[in-house]
Amino acid sequence: MINEVLERAKKSKMIYEILGISREEYDILFRQYLEEFNSIIRTGRFVEASIRLLRWLGFDDKEIDLEKLIKGVIVMKVLVRERKR
Repeated sequence: MINEVLERAKKSKMIYEILGISREEYDILFRQYLEEFNSIIRTGRFVEASIRLLRWLGFDDKEIDLEKLIKGVIVMKVLVRERKR
């Protein structure tokens, strides 16, 4: 799948075309996942938000190690700081 997406990315700049889906499907999925993501950011506690983010991205709890957790905390802190600007 990844190689196909990367090949389409060479030919198009439209995200939905690169992903191989219709504009309508992309819009629906984007709104759904954006709402889910915003609920993670609103958690307010970086470690808990990081765990929720990693789970949302498909990681099983057994796969979440210290490195992933710290990287998740960094992502959450940067996002929250950018939202406040």
